Amino acid sequence: MRMPKIPKYLRSKYSIATFVFVMWMLFFHDIDIPFMIETRSELHQLEEQREWYGEENKKAKEALRDLTTNQETLEKFAREEYFMKRDNEDVYVIREEQD
Repeated sequence: MRMPKIPKYLRSKYSIATFVFVMWMLFFHDIDIPFMIETRSELHQLEEQREWYGEENKKAKEALRDLTTNQETLEKFAREEYFMKRDNEDVYVIREEQD
């Protein structure tokens, strides 16, 4: 049984060194392919979070501007969040039981 011939350019020390280098970089180095894939996935998640927090920040700034400029919105906020009332009215708080 005869082994198939390996072309001469694959047997050279340069091609062997290149092959060993590529294998080292792909699988054995600290920054290998699985690490890069995982890092890229984490980066994508962090960019999505940054986008979401940016939108939430805009909403919060808009709500703050609305509270500081609009008296009706300020009164509504105080009544809903802090159960404040006017002098001639009573406030009853009804809370549902949580399971």
